[in-house]
Amino acid sequence: MTSILKVSTIQNTAGGAPTAADLGLNVTGSVLQVVSNFTKADINTSSSSFVSTGLSASITPTSTSSKVLVIVSVGSFYVNANNALATVFRDTTNIGDSSAGLMQVYQNASYAPATCQVLDAPASTSSLTYTVHFRAANGISYISYPTYGHFTITLMEIAG
Repeated sequence: MTSILKVSTIQNTAGGAPTAADLGLNVTGSVLQVVSNFTKADINTSSSSFVSTGLSASITPTSTSSKVLVIVSVGSFYVNANNALATVFRDTTNIGDSSAGLMQVYQNASYAPATCQVLDAPASTSSLTYTVHFRAANGISYISYPTYGHFTITLMEIAG
């Protein structure tokens, strides 16, 4: 025997569209949403202060208890003198170390891929923009040569 249930609309008890929590999907540690962005632009700096790469992604957490897992993947990171350092800003806040950032590539690291990740706890349900910044410790640092792959930022909202 086959049963078929057909409905035109499902609402929560407040009369609105059901949320993930209404459907029992907001289990601690589960991934609630994923946002990603990339560039293949050639980006470089000789600045000793963190400067924006222009690569960013925005996410609006569904709960203040949610965490945001930020993953940055660089297809090609080149340093021609000393060290290059990268970090991630949430809006205007550096979520890495103020000096060392979240990842470093050392001198003469020709065309080295690099990845870093950080779990952020923004305690917000407002739209948040995460932007990758980098700096050169001395000399010029290049990031994301188009020939050597994408430069990607991925944001995952994790239920808290």
